Amino acid sequence: MHHCTFQPFAPFSGSRPPGWVDLHMHSTLSDGTLSVPEIIETAARRKLQSIAITDHDNFDSWEQGRQLARDTGVELIPGVEISSSWEGSDIHILGYFFDPSNLALNQAMEKSKRRRLLRAKAMVRKLDRLGMPVRFEKVLSYVQGGTVGRPHIARALLEEEYVKSFQEAFEKWLGPKCPAYVETECLTPAEAIALINNAGGAACMAHPMHTDRDDAIPMMVEAGLKGIEIYCHRLTSATRRKYQDLARRYNLVWTGGSDSHGERPGCPGIGSVRVARTVVDKLLEARDRHFAEI
Repeated sequence: MHHCTFQPFAPFSGSRPPGWVDLHMHSTLSDGTLSVPEIIETAARRKLQSIAITDHDNFDSWEQGRQLARDTGVELIPGVEISSSWEGSDIHILGYFFDPSNLALNQAMEKSKRRRLLRAKAMVRKLDRLGMPVRFEKVLSYVQGGTVGRPHIARALLEEEYVKSFQEAFEKWLGPKCPAYVETECLTPAEAIALINNAGGAACMAHPMHTDRDDAIPMMVEAGLKGIEIYCHRLTSATRRKYQDLARRYNLVWTGGSDSHGERPGCPGIGSVRVARTVVDKLLEARDRHFAEI
């Protein structure tokens, strides 16, 4: 499949000095607490040059935010974080610079949204049987039109005082092998990478140190992976060196961001991880090289 000619992302022109960027964050369209306008306004206040809002399995942030970003002088890159699964492990694939009107990508995200909805309903039913009834309408009220996920269920458990923290909700009830957990059909990493690449984008592996499946990296590189997150929150220098070596071995761009889910105490804030604007240029170069070789 040839990549699209439409280019939603045009780099800033002129002699503006390189600045800082944040290429991983979540809005209220998935499991973040800030709206798309709030994120853009925060990024502008913090003098970030470029951002990507990478909501889970949806990229509605692009349509909601592109005009405001233009008005405030923040470069908004189309972004998404696609859920995928490989040999029982969740592997998240970040996509950048894709065409948001690409049909196959939109159809896949709609399908994922429906799967997430059915899974959340099944988990709420399990919690009910476990003596922790929460109204599904309450869970959906946190989503604000985006994709529902386990953090929304955790928030409902917290508000109903069934748990004392998000961590407890996941460790006791919602995490894998926990009583209310429900498996879901998922894309493979190779399928997620192909969707992004075929929509004219660049696919990157999210937070490899948390995913802990380095053995999957060669397979993903073969599928067309372009980058890997190395600049992440609270990363030890030894771990960073390890992934820098892996990135060099497979010729992957070093990407990164805060993975901010809002401005809550104890959570990484927007722009809290220092990532240079040159990362954006390198990702664009890697993407363009890929399509030149097809």
